[in-house]
Amino acid sequence: MFPVLLDLKGKRAVVFGGGKTANRRVMKLLRAGARVTVVSRDFASGLERLKDNNLELVKREIKGGRRFIENSDIVLIATDNRTLNDRLEKEARTLKKMVNRADRPSDFIIPATLETGDVTISISTGGKSPAVAKNIKKRIKKVLSKDDLYLIELEEFAREKLKKTIKNQPKREKFLRELINRSDIIEKIRNENMEDAKKTVETMINAHAKH
Repeated sequence: MFPVLLDLKGKRAVVFGGGKTANRRVMKLLRAGARVTVVSRDFASGLERLKDNNLELVKREIKGGRRFIENSDIVLIATDNRTLNDRLEKEARTLKKMVNRADRPSDFIIPATLETGDVTISISTGGKSPAVAKNIKKRIKKVLSKDDLYLIELEEFAREKLKKTIKNQPKREKFLRELINRSDIIEKIRNENMEDAKKTVETMINAHAKH
């Protein structure tokens, strides 16, 4: 497997199945900005109550999915019928679409994901143990702090400033590595004093640019 984060904003996704697993996948797709069509003979209550302009629920018995698959960029299969899942996957592959199956690994896996601010951490066991992946996610969540999020914000601020003053990319990277390990910067972040931290960064960049 090749680990990757996909930009699905405006992309079309079809989800076959309307149960709890499908519901979780639909929620993730909508948060990513995808346009989602869900096809199922019935829907979990969470899906039926969901109001979103990017969501279409198609209530019908699933016998084949070609017309839905043709109009989609990615295909997610989450029915409780393995024979039907096999048939839908075959149709998707015929149309050269990327496929995810809830009942076994396929083209891509939807990992356990932790999202906090601008941090996205995905944990996968290659489909072998989703339960263990969720436990790992919980442990990581306990370690991730507000300081980490402030440091990300500060590095983004520094990167934009550096692009204007230091043209050499390796030098910019070296500067950023030093920045996130400076004790005075870390102390300001811990005290939630971002304005002072940014002023310190600007002073550092100006001094660096003169050399």
